[in-house]
Parts: sequence; C-alpha cells; structure tokens
Amino acid sequence: MKMFKSLKLKLLFYFFIINIIVLSVYGIFIYNTAKKGVLNITDAELKMLSIDIIPDFKRSDLKNAKDIADELADEFSIKPLFVKLIYYDKKHKKITHESISSKEHDWLFNIPLNEIGHQGSIYYFDKGSYRVSSMLILDEEESKVFIQLAIEKNMNSLYLKQLYFGLIIATPILLIVFLIIANMLVERTLLPAKEVIHSVKSISANNLSSRVSTKNIPTEIKDLVATFNQLLNDLEESFNKITDFSNNASHELKTPLTVIRGEIEVALKQEREPQEYKEVLKSILQESISIQDMVEQLLFLAKRDTTELHDSFNELYLDELVSDVAVQMKKVAATKDIYIEVENIIPITVYANEALLKIAISNLLRNAITYSPKSSHVYLSLSENDKEYTIAIKDNGYGIDKEELPFIFERFYRADKARSRKEGGTGLGLCIVKMILDIHNYTIEITSTKNRGTTVTIKIPRN
Repeated sequence: MKMFKSLKLKLLFYFFIINIIVLSVYGIFIYNTAKKGVLNITDAELKMLSIDIIPDFKRSDLKNAKDIADELADEFSIKPLFVKLIYYDKKHKKITHESISSKEHDWLFNIPLNEIGHQGSIYYFDKGSYRVSSMLILDEEESKVFIQLAIEKNMNSLYLKQLYFGLIIATPILLIVFLIIANMLVERTLLPAKEVIHSVKSISANNLSSRVSTKNIPTEIKDLVATFNQLLNDLEESFNKITDFSNNASHELKTPLTVIRGEIEVALKQEREPQEYKEVLKSILQESISIQDMVEQLLFLAKRDTTELHDSFNELYLDELVSDVAVQMKKVAATKDIYIEVENIIPITVYANEALLKIAISNLLRNAITYSPKSSHVYLSLSENDKEYTIAIKDNGYGIDKEELPFIFERFYRADKARSRKEGGTGLGLCIVKMILDIHNYTIEITSTKNRGTTVTIKIPRN
C-alpha cells in the first residue's frame, strides 16, 4: 500500500489499530462490569425477598409455594416470580416435602441443595435468562426449610441499553480525538527529521564541508545523522581527491603539452632533414614519458586508501627489499655513469606493504641519481640501534638550500625548478614518499648542503 511509504501515515495507522483494540477491550470491560452490577442488584433483590418471607413463613406456617409467590409478586410487583419450598429431614438426610409455584418451571430449580449451610446462607445460580437463589430460612432440631426463588435477570434494563449505545457512540468520537492528538504528536516528533532533511538538501558539491548538526536531535535520529556526516566525510575526501587530481593534472600537464605542441609547430613550419625530425620526436617522446610518469604518480595519490593499504601489510625481509631496489636502480644510475654503493646491509624483518616501500625507496634513489653529477656516488645502507632501524641514502649531488627544506614534501614543489624541469621531475616523488612512510608510521629526515650533497634517513621503530 502506498500509504506505508509514509512513516507518518504508518505510525497513525498502527496507532489507529491499537486504539480500536484498546477502546474495544475497555468498552467490553465497562459493559461487563455494568452487567455484573445489574446482576448484583438482582441478587440483592432475591436476598431481600427471601429474608422478607421468613417472618410470614414462621407466623402463618405457609406450606404452599404458589401462595408465597403470589404474595411476593403482589407486594413487590415482580413478575414473573417462581418459588419452591423444600423440607429437609436432617435425621434421615432426605427431602420430605416439596412445593413449587409453577411445575412448568421446575427446571429452574434443578440446582444443588446446600444441606450443611447455616440459617440465612444464600447461594445464586444462573438458569438461562433467570437468576435463582437458594436460602436456608429455617433450621430446627429435626428439619430444615429451604426457599428457592427465580426471577428474570434484568439484562435489558434501560441503564444497560443507554450504556451500550453510549459506548457505541463514544468510541468513534474518542478514536477521532486520539487520532487528532496523535497526528499533532507525530508531526512534532518528526519535526527534527524534517529539519535534518532540510539541512541535507542544502548540501551540494559546492559546500561538501557542511555537516548536519546533531544539536537537539533525538537519540534515534542521531545515529542516522552521524552516519550521514561520515558519508559526507568520505564523499568530501573522494571529491577532494578528484579535484586535486584534476587541478594537479591540469597544472602539471600544461607545460609538457605546451612543449610538445611547440616542438610540433616548429617542425611543421618548413621542410627539415630526417635527423631534425628525429630530434623533435626524441623531445616529444621524452615529454610523453614525463607525462606518463606524472599521471601514474597522480593516480597513486588520488587512489590512496589507508585502510585497504594497512590490510595488505605482511611480514617481509627489509634487507632483501633494499637490495632488490638497489639492483633495479643501478641500471638507471648507469645511464648517468653514477655508481650506487650498498654498504652495511643487516638482516631485518618488518611488517609492511612491500610494494609501497619499494616505491618509496626507489623514488628516493631516483632523486639522488637525478640530482647528482655524472661519475659520482650514491650510498645506501641499512642499520639498527636499540630503538629503531635506519635506511640511509646519501649523495654528493647539487644539494638543497636550507630555506627550501621545509617545503620539499609539498606536491609539485621543486627546490631547483629549472633543473627539475630539465631532468623530468614532477614534484610528486617526495610527496608520495612522505605519504607511504606516514602510512607505515615511519619518519623521514633530510639534511642537505648546497653543492655538497643530501642525506635522507628513514627511521623505522622496532616492534
């Protein structure tokens, strides 16, 4: 049903059903209580009649039930009224004589006789639409006399009829009143939810930093709001990654693409020798490789997910990893006639992401190679002390000014911009290194002297 798509209508529907049940049960309870009250009046009437006959019975020695019935009917104007007298022999424990006012209604007095009751004790019984009483009115030495009376139960009294119709009319009215009150309460209860919805609608891609306030929000909705705010955090982080990637890419790709375009435009202005075209293609290829490398690093930064990366941590031999990276980077170093010297490598086991550590150490070695002159040395070592393991990379390269050191881990920052562009640097390498080491809770320190060299130290806490 469409109505159940609305929480408000659903609550009102359930409230309606519950109230029908409650009011019905309550009405039945009231009506049955009233019926019981009417029945109690009938019982009191029977008791009064039974007591009233005792003096007359003793005085006139009445033996005929019909006479008693007629006398009571005339005196109290009660019709129909049926009477039965029972004489009981105490010695032989049996009924010696019975008298009934109407044999046709003998079935009304088919009730148990309480022979051991005391004088004045009375018992009541239901017989169809009649109420029957049995009272011991005389208790002598050898015999007992019981009088049994039967009158109609006044279940169709005006009082019960008025009560019945009153409940029939009052129940729907009360139900309507309760529904109106419930509607107001539900509206008031759902007001915080409407405010949350209004706040959510006001959030767009331009203000993802906004959050839904949890002030004056019911506990039941607070969890939902907290979950939504967390979703906004994740969404904002993802959106920022996309925005960063877009901004970074547009910023960094502009220069190499301009160079490529310029080279092509110059080459096409006039006919050139094959060698000149080769030089242009080499330049374009170099810029294309730079773009590819930059895009890969940008994607790495954009796709980072610390939780997923932590899940991929495994036990690994750090000495083997450092040696493998050194072997790979020696090929790169050979193109510049630079020698990577591996010294003091000790066996060490750590719990980390192998692929990420390789990227970090490779980037640091590549930087050392890139910013070192030809025929120089780069030194790589792995050592330990009581507190930590240390990976050190030292070069005799161009160095970094002291003023530049605080900014070298920022994206696209280049200490020597002219040389970085010439060497094909993207300004992302150290940013990625710092991010990887932060994921592992490792620290990095860089000391450098201009034109004398740089030393990079990675510190790994011992477990």
